Amino acid sequence: MNPTSLLRRQSAFDAAALKRTALCTLAFLFAAHAFCFFNLTYSSGSVMLHVSSGRSAQITAGQYLQPIYWRLRGGISSPLFVGMLSALYLTLTNLVLVWLLRLRNPLPVFALCGTTSVNAAVLSICAASLHTADAAFLALLLAALACACCLRVRFGTIPGALLLTAALALHADAFAFFAAASLTVMLSDLLLDKNVKAFAADALRLVLTLFAAAALFALGFALMLRRNGAQASVSLSLMGGNLPAAYLAPIRALFAPLTAYVHVSAAIRILLVIAGVLCIAGIACSQSKSESILLAAGTLLLPLCCGLTLLSSQTGAQTAPAHCLLDIWLIVLISRAAPCRNAVCRVFTAAFSAAFAVLFTGCIVFSNQVYLKKNLEFESTLSLMSRIIARMEETPGFEPGYTPVAFIGTPEESSFSVERKGFEHLSALEAAKTNYAIADDSDMIWYMWDVMGYPINFADSFSIERLSKTQQAAEMPVFPQEGSCAFVGDTLVVKLR
Repeated sequence: MNPTSLLRRQSAFDAAALKRTALCTLAFLFAAHAFCFFNLTYSSGSVMLHVSSGRSAQITAGQYLQPIYWRLRGGISSPLFVGMLSALYLTLTNLVLVWLLRLRNPLPVFALCGTTSVNAAVLSICAASLHTADAAFLALLLAALACACCLRVRFGTIPGALLLTAALALHADAFAFFAAASLTVMLSDLLLDKNVKAFAADALRLVLTLFAAAALFALGFALMLRRNGAQASVSLSLMGGNLPAAYLAPIRALFAPLTAYVHVSAAIRILLVIAGVLCIAGIACSQSKSESILLAAGTLLLPLCCGLTLLSSQTGAQTAPAHCLLDIWLIVLISRAAPCRNAVCRVFTAAFSAAFAVLFTGCIVFSNQVYLKKNLEFESTLSLMSRIIARMEETPGFEPGYTPVAFIGTPEESSFSVERKGFEHLSALEAAKTNYAIADDSDMIWYMWDVMGYPINFADSFSIERLSKTQQAAEMPVFPQEGSCAFVGDTLVVKLR
């Protein structure tokens, strides 16, 4: 049997377009994220370098396939290896998207690769969660493959639902990415094929796949929790219970880009949106009324798909990978409606190229600035924690690994935590708001154990809370003053705030 007979629409594999996609994606990823992959920029939760140690937390948060993935990848998160896997998964994701959208011209391929590779969501994942970044990008690849099964493969709803379930169990953002990518492909097909019945059939398959995947995910989540004797730390919560917020979040991200050139980029985005609206109006003139209504309705529905959430932990996210699908839809619209006359086409191509070149340059500059800041935070934390350990070891009666130790406060809450001059604009990104790699008590534990490799017996949270309320602890000065590291009973207390 010919394998192509399994496809609903036999989109030809354009070898040149796919080659351009791979090369452009790798070039963008190297320009924007190479510093992160070749340096130590671990901070916050990513200081847990051996990710298998967080197995219970990963399962209770709904990412119950991550522990299985770590067995294959290895539990230790090496930046370069994580970067290589991330680049592979993002490149394959772009190849799938370019094939699904049937893009062939170099300019829209270039724009799509930049949009998916140097956006704020990818930056947030690498800057704040580098230890699990490759799992997040693998989830996007699985979501893209689920979209291909749902919309291109005959009887592909079941394999699409299974792929989407696996993606959800790796990273919850895959739910929105699948929905937004599928709708974008459906709208692109409507422009090319002008087939309303096919659009309606695809919409039905999309809804069935989403519901089937949600049900399978919930079943798998319940089974994994029961098997591990754990309780969920998140709940199933479609749209986070806040429909307006889910709808507006991608639109805010579109018009408030996180870039080195904020105002210029915002103005370019506004012009691109205006161009997209004009393209829809122009295309509508050459289509039937039903096709025009579907095109407009689908465009208005796209932000909601980009903000689609399934777990309560996703509510309030600053940016998500699916948000880039709004840009991709603009790229598809403008490329489909591009003028055909030679002189006008050259001017249009030059303007289009310049606009996206500015957008991508701003994002690349911003990304490298953020990674430099994260590297400086890592070095500063190492220096401060080395001084604290030295002070602990100078305290009579302290035995590493045996004496209970209670930290009151964290480096982020200490008097040392000050914003570096000239880096203030980077705090617009939530992943770059901190001044130290340690943001809370759990970060302190993993930093000391995994990064410092120091044998320390941490007091439990209840004991720390109790000790912080004692008069003796209240009268202690804060580090680095004399007396900031002292025994309260049998526990060595280190006061940082």
